[in-house]
Amino acid sequence: MTRVHPFKQVDVFTSRPFYGNPVAVIFDADDLSDVEMLKIANWTNLSETTFFQSPSPGTAADYRLRIFHPQGELPFAGHPTIGSAHAYIERGGARRDENVLRMECGAGVLSIRTAGEGSETLIFSETPEAQFVHEFSSSVEAISAALGAPIVTDPPPASVHNGPTWLFAQLDDAALTSLKPDLPAVARLSEDFSLTGIAAFALRDHSAHPEALEGAAVHIRCFCPIINVAEDPVTGSANASLPTYLERSGLLDRVGREYVSMQGMELGRDGRVHVRTRVYPEPGANRSRRSARTEIGGQAITVIDGEIRL
Repeated sequence: MTRVHPFKQVDVFTSRPFYGNPVAVIFDADDLSDVEMLKIANWTNLSETTFFQSPSPGTAADYRLRIFHPQGELPFAGHPTIGSAHAYIERGGARRDENVLRMECGAGVLSIRTAGEGSETLIFSETPEAQFVHEFSSSVEAISAALGAPIVTDPPPASVHNGPTWLFAQLDDAALTSLKPDLPAVARLSEDFSLTGIAAFALRDHSAHPEALEGAAVHIRCFCPIINVAEDPVTGSANASLPTYLERSGLLDRVGREYVSMQGMELGRDGRVHVRTRVYPEPGANRSRRSARTEIGGQAITVIDGEIRL
């Protein structure tokens, strides 16, 4: 018997079709098994496909969102969260509170809010607290070789986890734009270091380029061949965990607690991620060490609206 599910494909972190990062969204997915969801995620051939299910009993969530990449399930990912919230609002999904959506995912229950109206609406999502994992000062040469350009050594590259685990490596803006990484080498490092991928970034000098690209303070590129995504067009999770790296490295004040990150131009995209960060002392004896809790936001636009038949 054919099963029919409402389906949308949403371009995220852009207001223009084909310029952001697409996510496939499947509604009414309570009847789908994990095997079926993974099969659909492989078929859509996108970096992520999401499935709306009923929230778990006892949670205060409006919905449960399952997030799959072609190899498996993620506890959290940024652009699928923003794009799915856009699809849910557009479809008129029920909510407990008219001012906030609450999404249950593998990382817990996260709050989602909107700012602005009409085509200028931004969707902001709370993100899981990012945790510093490991510093890779002794692996600078290997990381530089994998990326195909020398990276900044001070502060050294380091990995941060907020569902996915990204290794952050800083370059200058020109080097970042022209990167042609050795993807098999990136995949090997990702496996060796237990990474989702490498997030190479540059802090932009607005005094030199005051007119450039809507004042974006950060330029970032994310390579994750280990999950069959050579380069992700626009990456919410990496942008959400970057402030933790910047705060730990003493760089957050250069970009500020609210800034815009740009991503995807090298792939013919033009993504913009709005980042809001709250910094607070870490618990425990070392109160001088501070952590960053982040919201990410962006625009989204539906490109495909229909149904999927199983």
